[in-house]
Amino acid sequence: MDVDVAGPGVGGPVTVFADVRTPPGGGPALDAHRVPDVAVLGERRIVAGWRAGPGDRASIGLARSHDGGRTWTAGTLAAATAAHGYHNVIFLNDGGALFALLGRIDRTREDLPVELTAKHSADGGATWTDWPIEVDVPGNGRGVVVTGKPVRHRGAWLLPCFERAGAGVLRSSDLRTWRRGGLAVPPRGILVDEPQVVLSQDDPDALLMVVRTLVEGTPEQKDAYYRTRPAYSATCLSRDGGLTWTPMVLDENLPNSFGKGFFTKDSKGRYVTIYNTLAGPYRGDRPDHYREVLHFKVKEPGRPWSPGRLFADGPRLTTGDARGWDVHAGAEEEAPGKLRVVWEHDRSAIRTATLDLATCFTGVRTRRGGVWEPGPQGPYAVTAAGAGFAVDVGGMVLEWRDDGLYQDGRLLTRSRPGPWRVLVDREGRATLLGTDLAWSARVPAGRVTVHGEPEFLEVTDCLAAWPRPLALRGTSVTQPVTAGDFTVEFLGEAIDGNLDTEVANGAKRLMLSIGRSEVRAMRKGSQRWERVHTHPGGPAVWRVSVDSAGVARLSRDGKDTGVSWVAQDSRERAHAAHWADGAARVEWSLVTATIGS
Repeated sequence: MDVDVAGPGVGGPVTVFADVRTPPGGGPALDAHRVPDVAVLGERRIVAGWRAGPGDRASIGLARSHDGGRTWTAGTLAAATAAHGYHNVIFLNDGGALFALLGRIDRTREDLPVELTAKHSADGGATWTDWPIEVDVPGNGRGVVVTGKPVRHRGAWLLPCFERAGAGVLRSSDLRTWRRGGLAVPPRGILVDEPQVVLSQDDPDALLMVVRTLVEGTPEQKDAYYRTRPAYSATCLSRDGGLTWTPMVLDENLPNSFGKGFFTKDSKGRYVTIYNTLAGPYRGDRPDHYREVLHFKVKEPGRPWSPGRLFADGPRLTTGDARGWDVHAGAEEEAPGKLRVVWEHDRSAIRTATLDLATCFTGVRTRRGGVWEPGPQGPYAVTAAGAGFAVDVGGMVLEWRDDGLYQDGRLLTRSRPGPWRVLVDREGRATLLGTDLAWSARVPAGRVTVHGEPEFLEVTDCLAAWPRPLALRGTSVTQPVTAGDFTVEFLGEAIDGNLDTEVANGAKRLMLSIGRSEVRAMRKGSQRWERVHTHPGGPAVWRVSVDSAGVARLSRDGKDTGVSWVAQDSRERAHAAHWADGAARVEWSLVTATIGS
């Protein structure tokens, strides 16, 4: 098996470089965090670079492709010596002139760079010469670590970097002299590193910085935190080209699990982040699928973040510490809306795939008017409340009026309390959940248009559904789902015993049990049921939304209960299930992709 990929738009996985030989006792032969980067040069020419080992004081490997990433020729960009090695490589493409920015390590000191060096290629990476640079960084024993793609802003190149004192950018107008900007102030109790910088969606003259975070504390405190808690990236803004920054804040839309993430903005203004779903500074045994799954998510300008979706989850090629890793992604746009992504697999390989953002439906949430292009045909789930507006889902017009629900002007059903939930499948069949009403409609053509101003509207990917009643008595029902962030919602009741629900997405797993008077769940880091909520009993619409960091939020009959917990980490196959140890009834059930904020 080469590599498993899922999610819309991920295609063409290819191994750029691999060495799966293992020494006695297992583990990869080239034991280093490879941390690759990529440069797209046009005319189907691509260059990839990575830390090549042994260890983190490494040589820098290089591979070139002349056929759009199908085949690669590997070599060495910068060789380690007895005196020094290299940490990371970041490519800068200045109108066809290619630069490699390298953090050099003094082998007699610690494993982080003390000097930033550079190489230049005028022939697409075939040959390289040293490029002398001057860097304004104090002699603090750690130097500067480059980790993010350079950004062109106000006539200067800005290079994301971090040092002991914090994260910021180096600035250069000639690619020879680099001067520090200001350093951003991290949140209290948080350390930051590995920044990424892009031009802001909200202010075309502002810079947005996204950084990896690490909670402060003893090793034991950090271990306990990451085994049970969610972790997020921190962000801040600069309106003067990186000379000063607003205070950093944690962003709950951007998970960070103690692994270098990737963040960019494409030529159409979309944010894209690629991140690992489970990591941490653990002591002793790590969780089973540590750093094994990469997800990605997208944010269109002025719209919520898309659901996180599976990007890569490859096989375990070795038996050591890094078995099965898919981590440390880098990317560059090779055509409008299409990214060339490289990442480290199993610490034994560099892999690449394309990510076509045009096929990624980010979802629709309440908004006055507007047109969205969701990409491939459904199935979609439409939830709406309020009267006097219409939604066109790829040609099927659903209209909400005071007296009922209409489809293309034809009355389907009279008005009733509560929101309407309509499921549209790939064949264009529509079902009004909670009723016997189903009808045929035109097949969705990949477009959503909103006319009017609803009280509430959400159009999202449907991952699984049971539109008809289920009578469960010591039995279970199961469906496969597409891996990614999910929300489960169902109208049900525990009659005798418990109504149990499980949803797994290949990285996280929700375990929920509805009893006659209480709700129980399993938290991250635990295999035991725990009471999280009490309720008055009877049938109710239960909804649990699980976000990209695994935080689950519970609502009942459309009202937030205020209860949240962190779902378990799990590499179980993606599926959804209901069962009952006694007797329970489910009128309908829906699993959809979670839209961010």
